[in-house]
Amino acid sequence: MDVYSINISLSGEWGCLSWLLEEIKQASLESSQLLVEVLLEDGFLVPTAQQLETLGCEPPESSGSSEPRIPPVFLRFWLPLLRMLHSPSFIHLLLEKLLLELKLLSGGQNERRLFFVCAWTSEVILCNSNKFQFRFEKKTQKKARMKERIYVNRIQLRWQQLLSACLEAPCVYTPHLLQVILDDMEHPLPQETQQKLLQLCSIYTQTSSTELRPPKEQQQQPVYTLESLQQRGPLRSSSERSEAPGDPRGAEALAEKAKLLRGSPWQVCFDKVQWKNFPLGKVPGQQEDPSCLMAETYSAMAVSEQPMELEGGRKQAAPGASGLTRTAEGLLWTQSDVSRLKSGLKLF
Repeated sequence: MDVYSINISLSGEWGCLSWLLEEIKQASLESSQLLVEVLLEDGFLVPTAQQLETLGCEPPESSGSSEPRIPPVFLRFWLPLLRMLHSPSFIHLLLEKLLLELKLLSGGQNERRLFFVCAWTSEVILCNSNKFQFRFEKKTQKKARMKERIYVNRIQLRWQQLLSACLEAPCVYTPHLLQVILDDMEHPLPQETQQKLLQLCSIYTQTSSTELRPPKEQQQQPVYTLESLQQRGPLRSSSERSEAPGDPRGAEALAEKAKLLRGSPWQVCFDKVQWKNFPLGKVPGQQEDPSCLMAETYSAMAVSEQPMELEGGRKQAAPGASGLTRTAEGLLWTQSDVSRLKSGLKLF
């Protein structure tokens, strides 16, 4: 078969595919309810185990993730049809059927079907997202992000209906779906109300509260106890996984961090570094000589020149100080001994 014949063959296949897509689009206008019900059957938007194996996708039960995502290869397979069917009415109907199906599956008998119903629900809502971090992305980054979307232009979703339907379908993925809805609502609920909803949802679905993202105010709070440090650990590891260099969202986050640090002595490390192999306070490539940490400009001042605080709150210069001596067992340091030690030290 020559090149000319191949081109004719490919043109014929594309013509058949275009005709088929047009027929489906016409059917969606006449029987949209039936079309969405067919799409949600096993073997269509919900793949069978054999289909997943053929596409090289891991089964959802082996992922162990509380944030279901459509495998990229499976998403790209359905994008041409879903984009052609896209309209506000179709999106509203699809979300309504997805959440209704989620309510029927809330018992958790079919893990694979539950996973993909939640994943498609999350995917449709995330396409509507218009978050602040996307405003500083480059054209190439935006193009790559939009390429994987079912639709591009933001539409007005029925937020109260989505929120109610999500709360009526408790399952292991409900906290994630609830977070997605709360993040993108046109008129968001108060932050305190959002957090209470998420906490109640995690209690009802018996999921760990550390899997939920806390409000921005709580993310900035310092760590006071070992428990709070342990809770922050899973949050940090999950954010690191979502901000992997291969993920467009991760590249966007790294680019924004690098922009914020521009002009400062710090910079974002884009290398794949196993940080667990380095002790605290040391970075890759750092010399053993501590002088490498010296700042370029500094001023020296002898410790003896600084005022020292005596008992009773009085401050007095070290050389001439006649401070009080603490009583303790064993040998005692006199004030002259302390002054001689301090006179040999320098602060930078």
